[in-house]
Amino acid sequence: MTGSRRKAREVALQALYWSESSGDPVQRTLDAVALRAGLTEDAAEFAHALGRETWLRKEELNGLIEGISRNWALDRISRIDRILLWMALTEMLAFDNIPVKVSMNEAIELAKRYSVEKAPTFINGILDTLVRQKGVIEKPVDCRLSVDNSL
Repeated sequence: MTGSRRKAREVALQALYWSESSGDPVQRTLDAVALRAGLTEDAAEFAHALGRETWLRKEELNGLIEGISRNWALDRISRIDRILLWMALTEMLAFDNIPVKVSMNEAIELAKRYSVEKAPTFINGILDTLVRQKGVIEKPVDCRLSVDNSL
């Protein structure tokens, strides 16, 4: 059984991609992918929380992304890159125990693994711009990781 948050993020990414592609309910895809991945209970809870919260916020997140992505209409951003952006932004906005830099770095690392060569730079640019815009991401960029075992 694996317990890493990175693996949990991969599960959330795969489940969100599945739901976005197929129209299947996100809870069902999260359950299926988490079970198949053999996550620890804590990691599975984090994957489910991240996946559900991301799914609930995706329209709001699309608005944030569209607001700063010059020359890139939302439908021109690949599905995988959109979901990576959604997940990172959800962590930044809804998970107070995760530093902004960690959320950004994790999205970039997942982009290196699951997307095209230029995706990490693109994702970093979008996230960095949103973090630097006053009021978009309210927690400090250098906040410290606090352990929350409920996730």
